[in-house]
Amino acid sequence: MKKILLDYASAFAYTITGLIFGLAFFLLFINFYHMQELNTKVDMTAYNQNNKALVEEKLETIRNNINVYNQSTYNGSLNIYGLNTVQIKLQNCLEILESKDMMKYFELGEVGINDSYNFSLDFKNKILNDCLVMQIKSLFNTDTVATLPNFYIIKPYVDLDLDTLLGSTDYLQSNIENSDHYYFSTDNNKTNFFDLTEDSYSSVMNNYQNSLDLMVEISNWYRSIVIGG
Repeated sequence: MKKILLDYASAFAYTITGLIFGLAFFLLFINFYHMQELNTKVDMTAYNQNNKALVEEKLETIRNNINVYNQSTYNGSLNIYGLNTVQIKLQNCLEILESKDMMKYFELGEVGINDSYNFSLDFKNKILNDCLVMQIKSLFNTDTVATLPNFYIIKPYVDLDLDTLLGSTDYLQSNIENSDHYYFSTDNNKTNFFDLTEDSYSSVMNNYQNSLDLMVEISNWYRSIVIGG
C-alpha cells in the first residue's frame, strides 16, 4: 500500500513539474512574439523632414521676434523690467525647443513604439513642464509683464492653449503602456501595433508644432509692443 501511494505521489509530482515547465515554455514563447511586436518599425523619414522644416521656420521667427528688443538701445516708454522678463522667458523656452534632446526626433528614419513613448516623455518633461509651465505660465502671472500693452488681450488665448497642451499627452502614454501585453503575433495585431506607433508619434509631433505656434504668437505680441512702444 505504501509503495502504491509513493508511486501515485511520484506520478503527481512529475505531472506538476511537467505542467510548470510547459507553462514556462508557453510564457517564453508568447513573450518572444511580443518582442516581435515591440520591434515593429514605421518609416517616418519624409514625415520628420517636413516637420523639421516647419519647426526651423517657426524657431527662426521666435528668435527674430525676441531679438527685436535690446535693453541698451531701447528708447521707448514701456516698463523695461517687463520687457526683460518676457525676453528671458522666451529665450529660455527657445533653447528648450531647439535642444538636441528634442531635435533628435526629427533625424529618425524608422520609428518604433519605444521612440513614440520616449518622444511623449521628452515632450511632457521638457516642452510642457520646463518651457510652457516654468516659463510661459509663470510669465503671464508676473505683475511687471501685466503692465505691458495688450497683455489682457493675449493672456486668455495663452491660458486656453496652455490648458489644452498640458493635458495632451496623458492618454498617449496610457495607450502605449496598455499595449504592453502578451499575445500571439497575428496580422491584425501587427496592423494595430503599427497604427499605434505611427498615430502616437504623429500626435506628439502635432502637439510639438502646436506648442511652437503658441510661442510664435507670444513672440509676435512681444515684437509688436516693442516696436510700438
